[in-house]
Amino acid sequence: MKIAKTKPPEEWSGEYLLECLHSLNSKSQIEYLMYCNFIKNMPDGRVKIKVFGSRFSMVGSRIRYVDKTRIHESSILDKFNLEWRKQ
Repeated sequence: MKIAKTKPPEEWSGEYLLECLHSLNSKSQIEYLMYCNFIKNMPDGRVKIKVFGSRFSMVGSRIRYVDKTRIHESSILDKFNLEWRKQ
């Protein structure tokens, strides 16, 4: 799983990450994490989140409705050796 090595967006609350999957073809996939803020639980079991950036960039944000199993606590970042996290 990958995550951007740069500092996270300033708006990020520091609590949650969105698990994403980009399929290149039937046998090749890229798993990555995106910074997100939880907004609320929806009646159908999904969650409303604000996602920051895109796969390669931290520019911009969007509102998304996703399954709650795709949201992880930020403690998952401990296994990545990120410089900004050590400060």
